[in-house]
Amino acid sequence: MVRKFSPVATGAKPCPKAKTASKAKSAQRKEPVLADIKREVLALAKVTNTKELKRTNADLRPLDFRLKASWSSALTVLRQAAAAYPDWHSNPPEEYRELFQEIDAASASYARSIDKGLRLSGELAQAAADIGALADELRDEASELRSVQIAATGQARARRLN
Repeated sequence: MVRKFSPVATGAKPCPKAKTASKAKSAQRKEPVLADIKREVLALAKVTNTKELKRTNADLRPLDFRLKASWSSALTVLRQAAAAYPDWHSNPPEEYRELFQEIDAASASYARSIDKGLRLSGELAQAAADIGALADELRDEASELRSVQIAATGQARARRLN
């Protein structure tokens, strides 16, 4: 039985247009591989896994990343966001600049407070160590004074008895 689209069994060759048309179709549109899509999505989002991806992008939370369609949707969303805000972080809109300055000032103040707290806790730890060393010295001195008192009491008894 001869197939519908196969050449005749007598050795006929397909016409040149058929060859070029099939090559053109394959060269025209190759669907991207899932691994490439995943790699590009994670690179655009600047994360390493889907858990981080969903946590950092609210638009992507409802997607099921077990499906290729979800990865393609995520890629589309991230590409649109990248195109819409190419230099947003380095040159934000005027309405956000003041807010960012306040955030930076609060962050710097918080960092200074943390540094001061760490310095003070270091000083407290040193003071506690000094107090511990002083307590050990006073304990040793008290022990010596007890032994001197016992010896003095013994001598006083011996004098009274004489």
